[in-house]
Amino acid sequence: MRILDRYLVRTFSKVFLGSFVILTVSAVAIDFVSRIGYFLNPEQVEGTFAEGYGGVKLVFLFYVAYIPFVLKEVIPFVTVASGLLTLTHMLQRNEVFPVVAAGVSVRRIFLPLFLAGAVVAAGHVAFQEFAVPALTKEQVALKRFFSGDRSTGVDDLVHLRDGKGTVTVAASFSFADRSLGGVVVQRPWTEAGFDRWTAPRLDPDGRAWRATEGLEIQPAGVASLPRRMPPGTPVDIGVTPDEVEALASKKGTADLSYTQLARIARKFPERRNLKMALHKQLARPLSSVVLLLCGVPILIGAGRSHFLGVATAVGLSAAYYFLDIFFTSLGDRGDLPALFAAWFPLAALLSLGLARLVTVPT
Repeated sequence: MRILDRYLVRTFSKVFLGSFVILTVSAVAIDFVSRIGYFLNPEQVEGTFAEGYGGVKLVFLFYVAYIPFVLKEVIPFVTVASGLLTLTHMLQRNEVFPVVAAGVSVRRIFLPLFLAGAVVAAGHVAFQEFAVPALTKEQVALKRFFSGDRSTGVDDLVHLRDGKGTVTVAASFSFADRSLGGVVVQRPWTEAGFDRWTAPRLDPDGRAWRATEGLEIQPAGVASLPRRMPPGTPVDIGVTPDEVEALASKKGTADLSYTQLARIARKFPERRNLKMALHKQLARPLSSVVLLLCGVPILIGAGRSHFLGVATAVGLSAAYYFLDIFFTSLGDRGDLPALFAAWFPLAALLSLGLARLVTVPT
């Protein structure tokens, strides 16, 4: 690696870390102020700041689980801001033009910044795939606790399908213990017809379920007699408790990993929001590199102001998020194919960035 490359990567890393810390602390401070009434309400929290350590510990645990969700959203903005501020730093110190005069093209100067952005994007994918899903359940539960949300669950759960013919209908789903109530399971078709299983309640058992209060099985065939199964009987409906919770909670769906989303989307092809979430799991991390590709050529021909660098980053990020929200709504409603709606905002900015990069004087 050349000295110039090391210098750019080192500067980018410093700015990235500083921006990351500032935005995270700001987001936590704003969120804390907005929730302080919940945190200090003795009717909702057992042990407050004034009365004991319990409330402080709960608040600390809440923000330990909350911060990863903030980071997931701000990583693209932090990346483009870090790249543009790194370049602004070089422009202010008149470090770009001597390098160009020495025979290094302007596009070659951009390369370490783009590679740094690609590394961040790869880290974003890994972070989103492994860290965020592990914290989703705890974060959602703590948020409901502090907000005083005592809702027991949902009563309009969609039919659950395993993709192999098994269809499960549940009267209710509980957020508290993730149990299903009033369950009817229809097994795949056989020559004699459908097997029908009924249970008052199914409780999660790892990735499967158990019939806590027993299970009645009505085999296919008119002459077949129903069988009663004892309490605690394992039941495999082909859909895991995590997947059921994701379907019952839109936020849960958004914070699943790509692998989990892909599995659910295959089982529920009629759910357009699942298709959109699946494509956006890949599109969102790539926005870091694309926004950087757009911003660097714009900044190199505009000036040396730090304000301009920040303004360019904010403007590009705002444009991307506006397009993303607009096209996501169209995709969720079915007005546009999910593939087009999820990737068009990124493709539009990528085209702009490539066009600007080609026109940069070398």
